[in-house]
Amino acid sequence: FKFVEDHLAALADLGPEPLGEEFTEDWLIGALKDRRRILKPLLLDQTFLAGLGNIYVDESLFQAGLHPQRSAHLVPEDRACALHRAIQETLRQAIEREGSSFDAFYRTPEGQPGSYQHLFRVYGREGKPCLECERPIKRLVVAQRGTHICTRCQPAPRAAARRG
Repeated sequence: FKFVEDHLAALADLGPEPLGEEFTEDWLIGALKDRRRILKPLLLDQTFLAGLGNIYVDESLFQAGLHPQRSAHLVPEDRACALHRAIQETLRQAIEREGSSFDAFYRTPEGQPGSYQHLFRVYGREGKPCLECERPIKRLVVAQRGTHICTRCQPAPRAAARRG
């Protein structure tokens, strides 16, 4: 371990915390419009938004009805607002259920498993029916990360929109 003397300096490059005061709908609308990156890797980028991991990005994008390969600058304002709500709701539910546990490594400090994995709508559900429309959940690889989507609830961006 490397000892960090100035912990604030170590955190200076992180983006806003999704449950903090800086993370507002207006901030997200503007931040998405300013970036010509694909949504999934942008949301995983800790310098953009701190604290989101693969599971919570997949679940939030599903809840907001956004495809992970959509260009951030092409997200309409109403969808950006839906994404803001989805991120906060997903994180609050995960915290309330003490996270997601897949094996003995992912445990609470008391050694208990979290239970958020029982609420997954898309993550890890490849081939199972979407809980909204019953279309099978599909697994893609986006930015070298396993990604789970419903192709009906999260329509792919049109080719013209991607070129935009």
